[in-house]
Amino acid sequence: MRVSTIELETFNDMVFFLYSRLTTMSLNTSLLCNEKSCFTIISASEELIFVITSPPPERPCRYAYIDDTGRVICTENPLAGRPSVFIVRVKNIRETGSIVDAVSSTKPVSTM
Repeated sequence: MRVSTIELETFNDMVFFLYSRLTTMSLNTSLLCNEKSCFTIISASEELIFVITSPPPERPCRYAYIDDTGRVICTENPLAGRPSVFIVRVKNIRETGSIVDAVSSTKPVSTM
C-alpha cells in the first residue's frame, strides 16, 4: 500500500478542505491534532492512502466551523445547527507492522 502526504499551509486550509468533503448525510468530521501538527487520513483506494497535515490551531480549539463571512472560527463548545470539525487531541502515535500489532499493543484503561 502506498501512502502519500499532503502538507497544507495553515490550519484554516485544513478546515476548508474538510468542509469541502462534508455532505448532507455527514455534517461533521474529525481532525487529529497534537502540539506540533494536525492530520487526517483519507483512503483513495485499496492501494493508496493520503495523510493530509497542517499546523495546529493558534489557540485552544475543540471545534472549528466556518462562519457566515467565510472565516474559520475555533470554539471550545459545539455550535448547534452548524457543521463542525471536531478536534481530537492525540497523545501519542506508535508505528507497528500491522493492524493486529497495533490493536493488541494497546493497554486496557483503568476504571478506578
